[in-house]
Amino acid sequence: MAYTGDQQTLSLVFASAMGQYLPVFMNLASSRDRVAVPAGTIADDVIGLTRATVGTYGLAETVVVGGFAKAIAAASLGAGARVAVGSTNGKLIPITPSGIGTGLGSALGAADIRYMIGRSLEAAAAGAIFTVLLDPGQVV
Repeated sequence: MAYTGDQQTLSLVFASAMGQYLPVFMNLASSRDRVAVPAGTIADDVIGLTRATVGTYGLAETVVVGGFAKAIAAASLGAGARVAVGSTNGKLIPITPSGIGTGLGSALGAADIRYMIGRSLEAAAAGAIFTVLLDPGQVV
């Protein structure tokens, strides 16, 4: 069961076409303001998750930046797990307090910065949609 609740949202211009429930970060190098780019690694500083079924390139779409949002699990995770971007397709993985993601192995070096998106409010199997309490921040 996916829980719902209050959300804080921003209208951001999508740098590419994107699907629903995917993590995005701000493209600070863009000459345009408020550009959202798909996140594909635990090293991306995610601002929120997409809400629209299909986000169109160059158009402003809604991004959930606070409160509760839905996401897609890349691996099994439990309720309360810290989650981060686990793959280039935007699915989320559970991470440990040290920022090591399940299934990442040695993809990142010990000195690489890692970011979490928030905490899972429910258990989810790989590929399942689940609810995240957004609390983005640097882990390592």
